[in-house]
Amino acid sequence: MTDERTLDRLIAHLRAQVSELRRREEEGAAPDEVAERKRLILRLQEHLSYAVRDLLRAQRTSQLAS
Repeated sequence: MTDERTLDRLIAHLRAQVSELRRREEEGAAPDEVAERKRLILRLQEHLSYAVRDLLRAQRTSQLAS
């Protein structure tokens, strides 16, 4: 089950990866390295979207049960 701490960790990880991508792009990293970092960011975004969906679904379910 997803909780807000999970979302916070995912967001922090995503921000760190985006920051690292920007840094590497500015430093002129190899295209394959940049592409790999972008794929990682896309996977993290997908995990985040699923986590948000799960959290909202759990909140909605608990409201209906009340």
